[in-house]
Amino acid sequence: MKAFRTLISLTSLSFAASTQAQLSTVLEEVIVTASKREQSLQDVAVAVTALSAQDLLANQIRSSTDLTHLVPSLTVQKGSNNRQTSFSIRGIGTQSFSTAVEPSVSTVVDGVVMGRSLQAFMQLMDLERVEVLRGPQGTLFGKNSSAGVVHVISQNPADEFELETLLGIEEGNSYRAGINLSAPISDELGFRFAAFGATEDGWIDNVFDGTDYNNNDQWSLRGKLRWQPNDDLDIIWSSDYSRIDCECTVSAPRSANPHPNINQAAQDNALGLLFPVVPGEENTSVNINREPENEQDGWGHSLTVDWQLGEHTLTSITAYRESSIAAADPDLDARPDSVLGFNQSGATDQEQFSQELRLASPVEDRFNYILGLYYFDQTVARQFTRGFEFPGLPAGTGISTFSVDTLNWAVFAQGEFALTDQISLVAGLRYTQDELDFVFERVREGLPLGLPAPIEPTPGDTDEDDTSGKLSLQWQPGDNGLIYLSFAQGYKGPAYDVTFGTDPTSLLPINPETSDAWELGFKRSLLDDRLRLNVALFHSTYEDFQGQAFFDPDGDPMCPADNPGCDPDDEPGSFALVNAGEVETQGIEVDFVALPTPNLRLQGGFALIDAEIVDYQNANCSFGQTARGECPEGSQDLSGGEMPFSPDWKASVTAQYTIETGGNFNVVLQTSIRAQDDVLFSLSQDENTRQDGYEIVDVAVQLQDTEDRWSANLYVKNVFDEFYVTGIGPIPANFFPNLYLHSVPKYAERTVGLDLRYNF
Repeated sequence: MKAFRTLISLTSLSFAASTQAQLSTVLEEVIVTASKREQSLQDVAVAVTALSAQDLLANQIRSSTDLTHLVPSLTVQKGSNNRQTSFSIRGIGTQSFSTAVEPSVSTVVDGVVMGRSLQAFMQLMDLERVEVLRGPQGTLFGKNSSAGVVHVISQNPADEFELETLLGIEEGNSYRAGINLSAPISDELGFRFAAFGATEDGWIDNVFDGTDYNNNDQWSLRGKLRWQPNDDLDIIWSSDYSRIDCECTVSAPRSANPHPNINQAAQDNALGLLFPVVPGEENTSVNINREPENEQDGWGHSLTVDWQLGEHTLTSITAYRESSIAAADPDLDARPDSVLGFNQSGATDQEQFSQELRLASPVEDRFNYILGLYYFDQTVARQFTRGFEFPGLPAGTGISTFSVDTLNWAVFAQGEFALTDQISLVAGLRYTQDELDFVFERVREGLPLGLPAPIEPTPGDTDEDDTSGKLSLQWQPGDNGLIYLSFAQGYKGPAYDVTFGTDPTSLLPINPETSDAWELGFKRSLLDDRLRLNVALFHSTYEDFQGQAFFDPDGDPMCPADNPGCDPDDEPGSFALVNAGEVETQGIEVDFVALPTPNLRLQGGFALIDAEIVDYQNANCSFGQTARGECPEGSQDLSGGEMPFSPDWKASVTAQYTIETGGNFNVVLQTSIRAQDDVLFSLSQDENTRQDGYEIVDVAVQLQDTEDRWSANLYVKNVFDEFYVTGIGPIPANFFPNLYLHSVPKYAERTVGLDLRYNF
């Protein structure tokens, strides 16, 4: 373990781990909003993982990507920046990052849908809880929730004065600090303010110039005003801003294995350039001459109004958001020289306006319902530059500029009818209308070699509609149990293959992706409410899966005439976003929390998931497969393959034991274990992108004031120094024959830290 460095580590999580002089003998009730109204977790007929503020603080969950440590069904597909990164749930996620493609997992913050994956990856600040809804949630949450929802819920202004400061220390030169302040302004008006800032050194060593990459600087602000002029009206205004600057994400050489079809002399020459870096399964060094840069910011406002109209509640959520990212892609050739002087960079700007109206009936009636209207207007604009510099010749540069406008509106309803005192039927329906427009332009400067032809500004548009539903039969055999069987449909909107090399004159729209999902669930409180056990069995099928496929100009079977996006007039040997076929996911999930004694608390989950490609022909080959001659036709049939970023099983468990000292503080001992099976990181089924299974153990010792004024938490992440990666992928053979890189997270090595919290 590296020497411990004293650092101030401001945590943006204003999560107070509440300790009382008298420890509880029963589990606290967990309230969630998975059905768009507040309900007990045990009464909701949906597979939900609910993480409280205390859960997040105790496990050092500081960013949305860290949620995968506690939610076995949730994984992250890590890209070179947040625009190319996405969540997957039950093995289903976005497999293309074209500007016009929607995420499969919807990220929602305080009821506001984030329109693109770029906005999903944030620092978690001053939260009340996080809810992860698994499986299609289209009826209540809309079209880009075909795989599930990650709902982040922040703290509201408090009725009394609160001031919390958070500091800490962690090796690796990480500095974090934060403050959460809330107070009433008058009897009717209150405010809340949270601020977070952090700086962190990198952990990938570049021997070229001695720089450590994957460093970052970030800060976030959020302010809230809450006005309650009377008992029937509750109005909350929220504004936030965040900024991230980093030299990331740099991946390190993992393997460059000899192969009969690989030019060994070229590979040896490239390996010589890398020296002293040697590719390896635990390598964290690079030798590159291009500096990666990412700048990301986002801001927005929302107005939430809850108005009691007699026994009904009318809810309005109005929101406007903007986000942007500018990225000079990391050194794509992974070498200390520049192959053909290749370089590329891009910038994306996104803005959205959304309006949701809901009318909710009282829940005491035999029949209760929610009626809703939704409107969403989004523009995503992107400029991408690619260039070459050939020795002795002028440089050549291509610049593509394009924007995609999405207009979506929907009407939805969901009702629950009590057939008996114990059996009820839930039915829901959502009608969605989508309009998608794009404008594409490309210019070319200097030497045209290797660059596509210029394109005058060219528009295109498409529209689709969808009616999707949900039906659920629920049985509550007692006060502490629920069994349900549900059928739900999901819908992911149409798309265009809008990228740097697009030819808009022959571009065809991609059909929506739809899903049908069955779920059998069991929720039960046992042992006098000292054990909660939630189990879900599921089977989901996704039709018209949106992915990449190969086509050629002859219209042969590689390019079926009825496959949108695959135009026989395009250039040969290209890949396009298409409706690739069918995928399927099925399995079982278990969540539990137990209180064997007042001093011992156990919480965890387990997921056994089989996510399979049922039908996917003419699919991409990886750079490595192509270099090794494993795809002689230039494409492959992936039918029967496994979905990437989805281990067959994954589990996590946290044990907390509280030692009562009899004084003004208690000692909490904690051990967290997470483990998973091997995982494939490539949709192409490239076995060189497979990582073996692993187990990670974290431990912590926390001192907690019995009056919840302060806490000090000393922790060790990855106690046994188990190395693991979050992604593996090859690079083009003309850069480096058969070279694979891997993404190394910070906690792939043992790390010690200290969090301090004080309430005034």
